[in-house]
Amino acid sequence: MKAGVNGVTLNYNLAGSGRLIAFGHSLGMKGEIFDPIRPMLEQCGSLLTWDARGHGSSQKLATGWTIEDLAKDLRGLIEYLGGDQAVIAGLSMGGNTAIAYASAYPDKVERLVLADTTAWYGEGAIAAWEKRAQKAETQGMEPVAPFNLTRWFSDGFLHSSPQEVQRIVDILLATNVASYGAACRALGHFDARDGLQRITCPTLILVGADDPATPPAMAEYLHENIQDSQLHVLPGLKHMTPVEAPEQVGSLILEFLQDR
Repeated sequence: MKAGVNGVTLNYNLAGSGRLIAFGHSLGMKGEIFDPIRPMLEQCGSLLTWDARGHGSSQKLATGWTIEDLAKDLRGLIEYLGGDQAVIAGLSMGGNTAIAYASAYPDKVERLVLADTTAWYGEGAIAAWEKRAQKAETQGMEPVAPFNLTRWFSDGFLHSSPQEVQRIVDILLATNVASYGAACRALGHFDARDGLQRITCPTLILVGADDPATPPAMAEYLHENIQDSQLHVLPGLKHMTPVEAPEQVGSLILEFLQDR
């Protein structure tokens, strides 16, 4: 399904009933990466997934946008669907978006779920993400896949689930190069540390114990600076915890959402 919001056309999928749960994907991906976890989350709400601008089947905008723009896109999409308050969840870049959203619209967030993400990528982030942007722009998406796979998934998952790994690789390789570069630059400039104090809703923070992209120290910083938060470090997992371990992550999210 398509929606025109905030000056961009977004592709989205909405299924289930009850409270709205919006789950944002990571860099170079699209909303369908959450298909394995979708049946669990639809047990307690209506799950909204979407392709961020520049990704999947959404409009390709190569330059001039920020993570805060992604949060505005999400707000516009929720309003387009007739919603107001929602559970906001995100993985990696989707988690950055969720943080920006909760900082900008604190009264519109029922609960917050942050998976393998951060409020800031650290000193040198702008230069590091610029390097990644330029590599994709000059060499294409082919070299991006092998660099990321060993960061995203445990060795065991890479060997035991080749079809699921290939599904993720195919999504990455189909990503628009210019939009990927723009997203890298947006991530490099992202710094939401000052906004964490505005997040007052119950917050669940998840991170793979072996995540090299947004390591547990980044999750611990979120936990320390979001007042009503709980942190779960997941042994044996790396960066894409909802994709590699949908039942484990789904169970934690369900327990969190059902806790009154």
